[in-house]
Amino acid sequence: MTALVRCVNPAGTRVYMGTLTDGALLHESLTEVAQSLGVQTGTFDLLGGLTQVEFSAYDFTSQTRLPPVKLSGALEICAGHGTISVLPDDSLHIHTHLVVSWREEQAIRMAGGHCSRAIAYAVEFTLTVYEGAPMRRALDAGTGLMLWDASGQNSG
Repeated sequence: MTALVRCVNPAGTRVYMGTLTDGALLHESLTEVAQSLGVQTGTFDLLGGLTQVEFSAYDFTSQTRLPPVKLSGALEICAGHGTISVLPDDSLHIHTHLVVSWREEQAIRMAGGHCSRAIAYAVEFTLTVYEGAPMRRALDAGTGLMLWDASGQNSG
């Protein structure tokens, strides 16, 4: 097992609460919020309603993304969590996982996973910002994914 960990908030935290409505694109809107607040490292929790969501998955064996599963209609976020970090090109990366539910006749259905796209109907979020050196992402050779560089070697 390989585990790397580092403190990401030696200077403290800031907490914000907000809403996304009127067809806001989830990832783009959270990126705009983060940029306007000077966020480079953070976590967020979400609840509320969506009109569309796309879930994507990663094939561990072939190390490729699978085609997304797309849902639309009245979708309720049952659980939503994500992270904000910095990519090698210094752009922000919004990484989101959701579980959503919807009604089909007399049954409640659920789906979840890595959210690659979502459109808000009425979403509430809590954003926790970690001050200090940003958490950066770097290519992990073993998984083929852009993972956090918790070694701190690229935290500048």
